Amino acid sequence: MGAGAAGSYISYILQRAFVGRAEGERKLKSTHTRVARRIRDEMQSLRGPAMKLGQTLSLQTGILPDETLAELASLQMEAPGMHPSLVRVQVKRSLGREPEAIFEKFAPEPFAAASLGQVHEATTREHKRVAVKIQYPGIRETVANDFKWFRTVTKPAQASGYIPKEVINEMERQMVAETDYRLEADNIDFFREKLSPLSFVEVPRVFREYSSDKVLTMSFVRGRHLEQFLKQKPNQKLRDQLGTNLVELFYFQLLKLGAFHADPHWGNYLFNDNAGIGLVDFGCAKKLAPAELKYLKSVFLYPGDRHSPEFRRVLETHYRAQGKKLSTPAYRALVSFSEKFYRNVYPPERERHEVFDFADKKFLTDYIREATGLFRTKHVMPQYLFMARAEMGLYHTLHALKARVATSDIVRKYL
Repeated sequence: MGAGAAGSYISYILQRAFVGRAEGERKLKSTHTRVARRIRDEMQSLRGPAMKLGQTLSLQTGILPDETLAELASLQMEAPGMHPSLVRVQVKRSLGREPEAIFEKFAPEPFAAASLGQVHEATTREHKRVAVKIQYPGIRETVANDFKWFRTVTKPAQASGYIPKEVINEMERQMVAETDYRLEADNIDFFREKLSPLSFVEVPRVFREYSSDKVLTMSFVRGRHLEQFLKQKPNQKLRDQLGTNLVELFYFQLLKLGAFHADPHWGNYLFNDNAGIGLVDFGCAKKLAPAELKYLKSVFLYPGDRHSPEFRRVLETHYRAQGKKLSTPAYRALVSFSEKFYRNVYPPERERHEVFDFADKKFLTDYIREATGLFRTKHVMPQYLFMARAEMGLYHTLHALKARVATSDIVRKYL
């Protein structure tokens, strides 16, 4: 796949010297589309971690070309489905009976398919409409093999410290957990209860009697995916309210619950015309330790000088508690991140009730630049890896909505 992609761009470079500017632009966009389509097809067939990577890449607005993002977006909800006969086998192995014997109605074709499984519409014997998620055969072995391969090819990066072994361990641990639908059912029950104070959020209900480690049956959740929602051309007031709700949902989870939905791609969010949010797919959920939550609360909206000895002590104390030493490059990168991104998006001064406009792509560029600077110091803490993933997904969604949000006022509610 990599060789094919490189070959396509080399071909474009060779042609570029013989065409005009306008034709060159057209050929470049065509190359982006052709390469992205090939990558998408390969990732769809590989599923597992490879497809998860594609889903993450599909959100990289401002980094990848628009043509590439358009092709990769289908990885959020579309993958080659299992043959209906294999679906029946998977259900029978997990629940003891074929789907037609369990449900009053069962659609043999999936309405959504992604990296680890696919989802079918069904009706229970009690006439309730449900979504039945069925895991692909052998997906756990696929995850294990992919990470074994990844550990092998990244040995130089591990040895240099750019990809710490504990980061790979954290990634694998979370992805393996996603292959056990009983854990996901527990996550759904947890978030359904804990998110109930947020009236604008809907979380599905689990039907345990129709679920197992490889089959998960849930109530249907209302709403449209982001692209469909935006096609309706919602007005700015609705965009702003939805953006406000998304930011509140994120910080309520992070700072109030110390646990959060950590799979932020757009296939997992459903939007309604009343600014309601349907949240689905809780396979990837992350819980923070009390010390980690305390640290986050101490640095969010930090009111003082972030170059001060006091702020440095806050950082050093947390690193020391994690058995690490805060290096000078890491300290500088954290201060830079805090000053050049967080202070702008979340002004800490109480008298400032500013609304941040997420329509300007510059804030995404700032985030990527500062995150890259921190990564290069080799001092990234693995326990915050999925928090950063969820945060980045939030920002890309807010940018797509072009929402204007009173960010600091929301964060301050939960500190």
